[in-house]
Amino acid sequence: MGLTGKETIVVYESGFGMRAARVAWMLEYSGSSKVFLLEGGFRAWSKSRFPTESTVPRSVQQEFRLRPRPELLATADEVRSSRRDLILDVRSEEEFTGREKRDCDSRKGRIPRARWLEWTNFVQDGQRFKSRSALERDLRRSGVRKDSTVVTYCHRGARAAAAFYALRSAGYGRVKNYIGSWHEWSARKSLPVEK
Repeated sequence: MGLTGKETIVVYESGFGMRAARVAWMLEYSGSSKVFLLEGGFRAWSKSRFPTESTVPRSVQQEFRLRPRPELLATADEVRSSRRDLILDVRSEEEFTGREKRDCDSRKGRIPRARWLEWTNFVQDGQRFKSRSALERDLRRSGVRKDSTVVTYCHRGARAAAAFYALRSAGYGRVKNYIGSWHEWSARKSLPVEK
């Protein structure tokens, strides 16, 4: 793709949501230092009458040296053993309570001690993240404190990546994405489940 990890990268999708956030998180975790999300996505860009092109750009192959940033990643073992980190489940309420189970998951329920705040609560009108004050208000109501390390998780890490960036935009400095999320947790029979 012609990326080195040193350039400024703006990630977007049609609208504004979890898919671009997951790609941005993967790039940042891999070592890219300047990664941003385009709020509103391509629709907002086009609506603002900014220039667009329809040809596929040619890129010059570059070396992207992986420099993983472990401070952005939470693993299942870390989540299980930590008593200090705040675990934030950003799936739907039905997934959180165990009333809904995806076909690809071994079990239903949630990670013990997890608090719930669906990822859509971070987004305003499907276009952008809520204002910092609105995010802080919602997070306080859910018991999420700024002095905590917050670990976000969902089903496979995409909604959790959107929550990761929303938390960072609200000034939360210690945020991790449990990228394996419920898909991994439910498959590992030795890990405990709450309903």
